[in-house]
Amino acid sequence: MRKIVLLIAITFLLNGCAPWVRTGGPYNATGENVSLDLPDGWMRLNTDDYFLITRDGVPLQSILVQCINVNDSLKHTKKKFRKGMLPLEASEVIMDNIASNDKVHDCQVKESKSAKVAGNPGFRIVFAYKTDDGLKMKGVVYGLMQGEWFYVLKFAAPQRHYFDRDLKTFEQVVASARLIKS
Repeated sequence: MRKIVLLIAITFLLNGCAPWVRTGGPYNATGENVSLDLPDGWMRLNTDDYFLITRDGVPLQSILVQCINVNDSLKHTKKKFRKGMLPLEASEVIMDNIASNDKVHDCQVKESKSAKVAGNPGFRIVFAYKTDDGLKMKGVVYGLMQGEWFYVLKFAAPQRHYFDRDLKTFEQVVASARLIKS
């Protein structure tokens, strides 16, 4: 019986069913059309909808990279992106999606400004919120609109300790971001 379980486990691992992979260095997230330099020792997860990395586990810090078509509906808001949207308009849509998540409470924008993202005009927003358990979280979201696609890079971590510790790493990932195809 033990041999069968071991054989099944090895089969799953060899077929890519172990989704978390250690990161470090240049990486092309082709599903999101973004090239990034990933921090050493973090773990990444690719899904059909997004690319996610974490150092100590998603509840403690996460960097999310997502590419959203303007025709796609967002999960937590009825607002939609549209082709040709200005960065400020796109920032309102993504922040409404974040704030409307029923696991996000008392969401407050702390800072909002224009920023270059992957060499394109975009925005940077710093925000704070509480979880269902009352944990104070802080996040930074960068975004840009390119044709029919909205690109988002979002970092979130508990306000105490993890946010300040890992913010520089996130900013380095954002600074390295490039679109694979324009």
